[in-house]
Amino acid sequence: MTPALGARYARVVAAAGAVALVTIGLFLGGFGAVFGPLNDAALLVMTLALAPVMATFYKLGGRTPLRPAQASLVGGIGAALTWCVVQALMILGIVAFDYGGPARGAFAVEAVAVAAIGLWIAGADVLAGPWLPQGVRWLGIIAGIGVVAFAAGLLRGGVDDPLTTAGGIGYQVLLPAWAFLLARTWGRRG
Repeated sequence: MTPALGARYARVVAAAGAVALVTIGLFLGGFGAVFGPLNDAALLVMTLALAPVMATFYKLGGRTPLRPAQASLVGGIGAALTWCVVQALMILGIVAFDYGGPARGAFAVEAVAVAAIGLWIAGADVLAGPWLPQGVRWLGIIAGIGVVAFAAGLLRGGVDDPLTTAGGIGYQVLLPAWAFLLARTWGRRG
């Protein structure tokens, strides 16, 4: 994965994240039920595009020995793909999520995958090489922690849990902002 190709996927993460943020706002603001499925689809695109972003991090290297770096890459991409499969099944109506309480069943599987993605984001930023600017590094660490908090809130109390709300800022605001800055960083590397 080249930095230029990674930058393209990071732009997709950022753009899909922006669409997800707007559509969830419209949905929760009561502007129409159509915005819920649009949010679900945008999050699917965002998360699917994270896999090549993860591969670009691996390619550029960091302060992690080879085997742990490979295991992290496999775990991160596996979590992203697991999340995407469950999300697609939910969008297609094959599985249903009960948003009234703590995440259970397929919703819990998705929440655990989100936690793994958040751990990957935070850890990859901590261990990335000198190619990663400090501001982007810190935003990634904070975004990753927010994503983990979001997942923990879903597992603990569901969508109405305060941790879900607070972590949602990391998930739907900071993660796309981090991806946007990664795209700029990698775009400069060519």
